[in-house]
Amino acid sequence: MRSMSYEKSAGAIIYCIKQEEGKRPVPYFLLLRYPGGYWEFARGHMEEGEREHATAKREIQEETGLTGLQFLSGFREQYRFHFKRSGKAITKDAVLYLAQAPRWRVRVSEEHFGFAWMPYSDALAHLHFENSKDVLQKAHVFLQRRRKSDKEKQPQNGSPKRNAAAHGDGSTKRS
Repeated sequence: MRSMSYEKSAGAIIYCIKQEEGKRPVPYFLLLRYPGGYWEFARGHMEEGEREHATAKREIQEETGLTGLQFLSGFREQYRFHFKRSGKAITKDAVLYLAQAPRWRVRVSEEHFGFAWMPYSDALAHLHFENSKDVLQKAHVFLQRRRKSDKEKQPQNGSPKRNAAAHGDGSTKRS
């Protein structure tokens, strides 16, 4: 009987909002190019005794240089996959959160071959694995529902409140 090793990783679907004058805000998702040639989210191996959220923050900082992410409460997805490493079968659970980045600048680690910020449809097309596509679709729906909920909370007089801190990017609109 062959033994199967178990691993767990944690990370996040990271996005940044692109806001152009007169257009609705569009989330762009960060994908990293992995050595196997595929695009994937920032995530990594949980260390013994480490909590999922702490792993996600640590791995994101190590792989992208991003800190100060705003993790959205209510979004946590987990999926399982199987692969082989050096001929040994591995079962791995991946936990992904959804987090807004405070900036676009990324410093990709040496373990990756590059990165790209992509709108939803492009990110979905670049993802190779079905479980990653499923999680991105769930994140997209989550953000759409959140945006709709935020619109419903705006003042009825037609002038939305401007609060740079709510956007997480520290920016303010100037005329």
